[in-house]
Amino acid sequence: MLISYGLRVNLSVAIVAMTDKSSANTHFIELPWNESSKSKVLSSFFWGYLITQVYAGQMAQKYGGKYFLAGALGVSGVLTIFTPASAIHGGVLVMCANRMVQGMAQGFIFPSVNVLLSKWAPASEKGRLISFVFSGTQFGSLVMLPTAGLLASSSGGWPAIFYVGGAFTLVWVLVWSLMGANSPSEHQTISDSEKKFIINSLSNTTSNKPLQTPWGKIFTSIPMWTLIIAHLTQNLGFWILLTNMPTYINYILKFDIKSNGFLSAMPYLIMWILIIAFSWISDYIRTHGLITNTNQRKIWNTLAHWGGALALLSLYLFDTSTTGAIVLLTAALGLNSGVYTGFLTNHLDLAPNFAGTLLGITNSIANITSILGPLLVGFVVTDNCNKDQWGIVFLCSASVFFIGNLLYVIFGTADTQPWNDTSINNKIKNGENEDP
Repeated sequence: MLISYGLRVNLSVAIVAMTDKSSANTHFIELPWNESSKSKVLSSFFWGYLITQVYAGQMAQKYGGKYFLAGALGVSGVLTIFTPASAIHGGVLVMCANRMVQGMAQGFIFPSVNVLLSKWAPASEKGRLISFVFSGTQFGSLVMLPTAGLLASSSGGWPAIFYVGGAFTLVWVLVWSLMGANSPSEHQTISDSEKKFIINSLSNTTSNKPLQTPWGKIFTSIPMWTLIIAHLTQNLGFWILLTNMPTYINYILKFDIKSNGFLSAMPYLIMWILIIAFSWISDYIRTHGLITNTNQRKIWNTLAHWGGALALLSLYLFDTSTTGAIVLLTAALGLNSGVYTGFLTNHLDLAPNFAGTLLGITNSIANITSILGPLLVGFVVTDNCNKDQWGIVFLCSASVFFIGNLLYVIFGTADTQPWNDTSINNKIKNGENEDP
């Protein structure tokens, strides 16, 4: 997850150096891309990303997530290495195609990981394990943003951002292919006691055999639609900030690319720390039965969405100092860590047997907004140095955070849904019924 997000956000920092060589090593080519072109390039990853999500969930559920995860990052790593050539020799069109195919490949990552977690995360440790794995997304941003700034100013220039990231990715693919496993029963070195503990913990909610996906029940489920809306609104607000924060820091707060990378990474350091802290608190609450799982999901989600909305609204309403702006941006993104113990865990709550497909559905729909986000910013922010235009962007993000969580608080639930078919699963396990 760290590597996948590193490959996503590398362009957010690199594009500043790619289009303004005065901000990095001046010996490398400067690309003549205007704001519209840059927005298209930044959003093109998500054109491909939304296409493969649901299919990826189905395939991972049927065959396991191990090799789909390896293939997804392998393709991304190779194309990342070819990114400088795509940008320099192919222009905006080829660059968009490169990023789109990377997006299609990475569409397999979240569904595959969710399927793996459904086989590996026992109920008593679910919050910690899921949050720990997904915290890699924030750690990827934390590592890549300052590293990209340093590499852009190094002797390798901005192309080094892509060469280094791609090489690390391919090394990981090799290691994962040798050491990863779809489930405890397939793992080569796991102890018998740990294997039994995990399998017994999951026996009431997950099936050992592929099940027919109940599409009709999924798309007529109110909790599922609530989850879709929560994911969609969170994605829009979050990705507007993620992809454009380096540009905002560069042009409004007037920091160079080295400082930009570190400042852009600071919210993700806070977010990563909070993800780990919140997950331990969540599992403690669950283990001791202090709050129902449904109320837990809503509380964490509210902290993330409404807390972030309040910080962005303050950034819009008040004429803050540079330090104040950094603090508010850090708060808006840092508090977002609550979604990992909020709605992002909810897929495994509703239907562990179809966790990959559910996440594929919500992530696919949600990432329509990841395309619209950078385009919206490109439409609103016609002058990167105009603080008022950036204020409108922050107000839009705050509004969608508020609306999405309001609906989640009203209609959301963490109860396992009847269409998870646990009774049928038990029959299948006992050999009583082979037709799901």
